[in-house]
Amino acid sequence: MSNVGETLVQRTNRYGSMEDNALLTQTLMGTVMASARDRGHVLTPMHKECLHMIMHKVARMVCGDPLYADNPHDIAGYATLLEKYINEINAEGE
Repeated sequence: MSNVGETLVQRTNRYGSMEDNALLTQTLMGTVMASARDRGHVLTPMHKECLHMIMHKVARMVCGDPLYADNPHDIAGYATLLEKYINEINAEGE
C-alpha cells in the first residue's frame, strides 16, 4: 500500500489540483443552491449531498483527465441514489 504522499501525487495527476477542484465544485454548488433558493425550492440533505458529489465529479473531469470513465460512472451512481430517494418520497405521499 502506498503512503499518503504518493496517493496525493496520483490523485493530482488524475484529477488536477485540490485547490482547482475545490474552487470549481464550490462555484458550481453556489450556482445550484442560489438557483434553488430563487425558485423557492427547499433541498433536503440528500439532494444537497448528491448534487455536491455530482458537481465534485464534474470538477474532477474538468480539472483533470476528462477521459477517466470512473467520474461519469460515479455521477450515474449519485444520480441513481437521488432518483431512488425522490421516488421513495413520492411513493410515501401517494
